[in-house]
Amino acid sequence: MKNIFPPFWKFTNSPIDYFLFTLFVILLILIFTLQTKKRSITGYSPRLAWIRGGIYFASCFILSILTGVFSTLISQPIATGENLSNPIWWVFTFICAIVIYIAYFIIWRRGTLTHGRELHKPSVLTFGLLWGLSEGQLMLSIWAIIEKFSSNIFVIGIVSFLIISTFKGLWQSQYWDIYVSPEHNIPEWNLRKVLFGHVPNLIFTLTYLAIFGNAFIFLLFQTTGLMICTYYMHFPKYK
Repeated sequence: MKNIFPPFWKFTNSPIDYFLFTLFVILLILIFTLQTKKRSITGYSPRLAWIRGGIYFASCFILSILTGVFSTLISQPIATGENLSNPIWWVFTFICAIVIYIAYFIIWRRGTLTHGRELHKPSVLTFGLLWGLSEGQLMLSIWAIIEKFSSNIFVIGIVSFLIISTFKGLWQSQYWDIYVSPEHNIPEWNLRKVLFGHVPNLIFTLTYLAIFGNAFIFLLFQTTGLMICTYYMHFPKYK
């Protein structure tokens, strides 16, 4: 099977190259800002959460460019003519959309508390969009790296699933849900969120990516899911 993504990044004096350099500058500024501000702030801080989130977002975009994911996303059509004429593609796309709806609008929502936080729509939509675009590209970058070492789509899919699910579990529990996301989990629902939310999402959307190669639609699914999460936890505005 032909690789979905091109070879790793090389400097070609293109706009993407300068976007990459800009992201590195933003990343350094955010890291410096975090080191400066966290000395005077204790406990959970929305301001630090946004800065930490920004560091993660910039890092994901950088990795996306380096692995060839970003160039694919901006140069390839969302769906090909072959996709649009294929009824199986439409059915599978609809199934993935239903999975995202159940996983996040129903399962994740029921297992989430806001603890009285204000719903500031511009903040939750902005943060959710950045989070979704970034983490979706991170997942695609993992796929892009693995496919450079294997041409077996089954191996690529399984290894991607294992790496992504392991990373998300550790990242969420050891860092993100401590320093970035405000308190929102109902403990009794944590396992249900994983088994009936995150896991079905990965299984169906990675399978979709493997069969049809629609990287941008995969990104849309992940972005939609994380925007829903951000909305229902009432992610705080920067202050």
